[in-house]
Amino acid sequence: MKEGNAMDQKYAVLALDRAHSVLKLLAEEPFKWKLSDISKHLRISKSTLYSLLSTMEHLQWVQKDRGETYALGSSFGDFGGAYFRQYDLIEEFKGAAGPAMQALQESIQLARLDGNTVLYLAKMEASTPVHMVLGPGVRFPAHASGLGKSLMMDMNAEQIGRIFPEETLPQLTAHTLDSREILLLELEKVRHIGYSMDLQEGVMGFCCVAAPIRHWGEVVAAVSCSIPIHHWEVKKHKAVSEIFALAQRLSTN
Repeated sequence: MKEGNAMDQKYAVLALDRAHSVLKLLAEEPFKWKLSDISKHLRISKSTLYSLLSTMEHLQWVQKDRGETYALGSSFGDFGGAYFRQYDLIEEFKGAAGPAMQALQESIQLARLDGNTVLYLAKMEASTPVHMVLGPGVRFPAHASGLGKSLMMDMNAEQIGRIFPEETLPQLTAHTLDSREILLLELEKVRHIGYSMDLQEGVMGFCCVAAPIRHWGEVVAAVSCSIPIHHWEVKKHKAVSEIFALAQRLSTN
């Protein structure tokens, strides 16, 4: 066995491997396989497979018909839609962000949440002498950005605790939110007004306005505009209006 494969196996989770094998089988031949058939074919004990299928059925990963055969469940429709929607959203963003960029003469960004970071997906760049260098593929600490606040807007204390297990948060500047408690208070404000800001919290010399993009009520991404501090007071109200309107255009209800 190659060293890389040995390393992969070291961290493998057997239950997930088994679930993947079951799902692959059901994807190829839906409503053909009963529990006993799957057990024989994949060489998984019936007791283990029963627990696995029961959990997967509860999660709507699989569904069972009256003949006791299995197929993929409705969750995979949601997962598949979300997977392809992120690419559709990038194209929609490229088509919709131009007017906001022109109105503000500042770059506009699209991002989604990835763990406790913001992952930049696309950028509509303005031809200005001073702008943020963050672009597609770059990750940035979520607690230190307007985008992150919008992306975490609907999260409760338990969810925030899972992605930020430590009470103390890393400081990027003197203005960064430095604790979970402060972040939760900030998210309450963001939920109330429907958009977020960061005031030199991620990068000194730049402030940001961001707003969430929702798909059927769920936050799936966010858009933002970063503005040099010397333009902030002049542009911030217009930025709120433009970015909030752009997020609404990209949302589905």
